[in-house]
Amino acid sequence: MENIDKMYTKEMNICTHFGENEIGSYKPITPPIVQTSTFSFDSYEQFLDICNDEKNSYMYTRGTNPTTQLLEKRLAQLEGGEGCKVFSSGMAAISSTLLTLLQNGDHVISLNIIYGQATTFMNSLSKYGIEHTNVFVKSMEDIEDNIQENTKIIYMESPSSQLMELLDLEAITKIAKEKNIITVIDNTWATPIFQKPIKHGVDVVIHSCSKYIGGNSDVVSGAVISTNKIIDEIFDFAHQNLGAVNSPFNSWLLLRGLRTLPMRLNYQQQSVKKVINFLQQDDRIEIVNHPFCGNKRQKELANKYLLGYASLLSFVIKENDFDKLKKFVNSLKLFQIGVSWGGYESLVLPAFKGINQEQLEKRKMSKMHVRLYVGIEDADSLIEDLKQALDSIYNS
Repeated sequence: MENIDKMYTKEMNICTHFGENEIGSYKPITPPIVQTSTFSFDSYEQFLDICNDEKNSYMYTRGTNPTTQLLEKRLAQLEGGEGCKVFSSGMAAISSTLLTLLQNGDHVISLNIIYGQATTFMNSLSKYGIEHTNVFVKSMEDIEDNIQENTKIIYMESPSSQLMELLDLEAITKIAKEKNIITVIDNTWATPIFQKPIKHGVDVVIHSCSKYIGGNSDVVSGAVISTNKIIDEIFDFAHQNLGAVNSPFNSWLLLRGLRTLPMRLNYQQQSVKKVINFLQQDDRIEIVNHPFCGNKRQKELANKYLLGYASLLSFVIKENDFDKLKKFVNSLKLFQIGVSWGGYESLVLPAFKGINQEQLEKRKMSKMHVRLYVGIEDADSLIEDLKQALDSIYNS
């Protein structure tokens, strides 16, 4: 794993200044919000020219907008991709990508645990004649055994949702390229700062920008980064037809979040290591799921692919008592109960909802499974909060 400090000069420059241009006779320190729905033209001839290149021209904000375009340029540069398109949510980015690249008769494979709504969407594609298979990967043979003649996409998260398992990206992309299969990865956990999937052969990278990239829990957005060819296809088919456009103001909020992304991640990396060390040493915790404390193979993959450790983890409490799980969660003071993650505030989210035992079993998860997001608060204070919440269920 590379030293994150070595990345700071390049990554910080991209996050803060890449793509900036003078606006008229003045130079704003903060990129302006071009809050408009439509653009006017000096002549009919100019309008005709722009109609022939709407992807790269300003006609209507549903298509391209200067504020959004600056965000797209920075995200593409950070990921090492040729192009980027942002959407009004992470699910819009996922569904638009799949709807563009798949058609009737195709087959998509998802690996390990992925975002639940993404799984639901892939299963729903059966109504359009598209098959979906979920594979839990122990070896590359598990993937190869499930590839069909009509397999078009291998979709993955690495680290995976909930269990934070890493995959061997280069081994997977090698198999995929030999069989002309497109690889798609949700890189939200690591961000472009801590992992560069395109460098390792992945074709398409997706982000829920609502998380670390936004960084303030005040915007919902998603992004797709890939080759210009694939991004153009997604723009023409899904982005324009479905209309899940990112507003200029949300694009501006994400540009603001990018400015502090490397610094936030580096700070949170130090905090999550402290929290993990505490949880591992507490005999009331059965297992902690995070690449920092994975087994030998997982550590090898972390050293190969990760440039740092993000602050989302999960753990299992050594109990099988729903009432104790509820008491633990309710006893937390600094950790707030909430979905999503990536902002300033630390969050806790139990996997068991009282009625989803069967679903958890399919996803190979215990009902005492708890997802934890370590935010910007003081690490020692967060550890003390976890300790007193554990004490509340064991000392009562």
